[in-house]
Amino acid sequence: MTKEYYQAHPDDVHKYWELFGGLILKAMTKTQQEDYTLEGCYHRLTTNQWQLFVILNDEELESIFVTSVIPFDLCCYLNPMFLAGVDTNKVDLKFMQECIEDVAKKFNCNKIMGGGRKGWIRVLSKFGYEDLQLVVKTL
Repeated sequence: MTKEYYQAHPDDVHKYWELFGGLILKAMTKTQQEDYTLEGCYHRLTTNQWQLFVILNDEELESIFVTSVIPFDLCCYLNPMFLAGVDTNKVDLKFMQECIEDVAKKFNCNKIMGGGRKGWIRVLSKFGYEDLQLVVKTL
């Protein structure tokens, strides 16, 4: 079994949008994400504001993840925004974490941040993530 990951070129995002868009929508629905639209995700991915990565298992698409890079004055964050497995594939979180850390290093990020369903912290704490509170007020 050979696992590898690649960043999808913006042209490939466009070419395979039916597949990628469906997977992103699946992730958005599961996390009850209401801050983005699928059309906005498409625009950011095809203009390289965000990055889409594919994980292959024996050359077959197993899962995807979408990231954004957020620069601050004293640090730079990689924000894994969406991740989804193809069909009923469970996401291999250990391998995905290795990929995300590698991507963070390639983009000169020294921190990784993310959000999602409350249950993620139990899983992600095993990979060294801390639960820092975020408060939001809708105006």
